[in-house]
Amino acid sequence: MAVTADGRVGPGRRHKGDRKLIGFRLATEKANTVREIASAEGFEHVSDWVASVVEDRIQHTDLTKPNQQEALPIGRLAS
Repeated sequence: MAVTADGRVGPGRRHKGDRKLIGFRLATEKANTVREIASAEGFEHVSDWVASVVEDRIQHTDLTKPNQQEALPIGRLAS
């Protein structure tokens, strides 16, 4: 087995660091659309396109804003 210049063993995708699987399902028609968009934008793998979309959303979300959602009045409903 040959080791490439960047430390990989054999062919394949380069290591992108620590990852965690987040899985979900889309309706078939939407999944096909995602595949078409990813391909049109030059992504070889749909998961790379989805990761880039999520990363963009994370970068443009202000997590410092307080949560505006009010707590449900569970105590009043239970009595």
